Amino acid sequence: MPSPFFAVWYSMLMSGAEPVLVRPVRSGLLSSARGDLLIVGLGPGHDLRYLPAAVTTVTAVEPNTVMRRVAARRARKLGVELNLIDGVAEELPFADHTFDTVLSPFLLCSVNDVAAALTEFRRVLRPEGELLVLEHIRAADGTRLGRIQDLAESPWCYLADGCHPNRRTNDSLAAAGFDVSGLDIGMFPLPTPISLYLAGRARPLAVH
Repeated sequence: MPSPFFAVWYSMLMSGAEPVLVRPVRSGLLSSARGDLLIVGLGPGHDLRYLPAAVTTVTAVEPNTVMRRVAARRARKLGVELNLIDGVAEELPFADHTFDTVLSPFLLCSVNDVAAALTEFRRVLRPEGELLVLEHIRAADGTRLGRIQDLAESPWCYLADGCHPNRRTNDSLAAAGFDVSGLDIGMFPLPTPISLYLAGRARPLAVH
């Protein structure tokens, strides 16, 4: 069950980190959103501030009750018309080919089944749709950060409501049939297991 305690401390942490560290990455990524947008794992709703005019409808899925309340208040304050649903990434309650854009913001580190979530993303995207990715990832094999992430996984997962700091999300996206050539790796200047991130645009490869 999603933790209300995590929702509180995460919202407090991000209220300080968001403007300084995450905003340039998040706003740049969201500038590519268009049409019918689905945000999976809305959290406290920071993404809502950066929606471009090309977005026509906004739907979001968020399993944490406290996060949904915070995000709903933020949407009202920003004047964003938001369809906010209680749900999980592995079982999206939408028909096939519903959305032009799906946004995965710091989500795949904490889902129970990454492959199932990515299968759902592909299912609900329209044929010419796009997945916008902003995810924590594991550092390369043989690196000090990678070893730290592996060692920190259990305590970090406990404190951060199921967040695994060492998931190889780029590999998972490729295995799920996404073109990952539009994804880049960056690093937040924070001494934490989640300082490394993957960001960019991924398109579903055609199925032959």
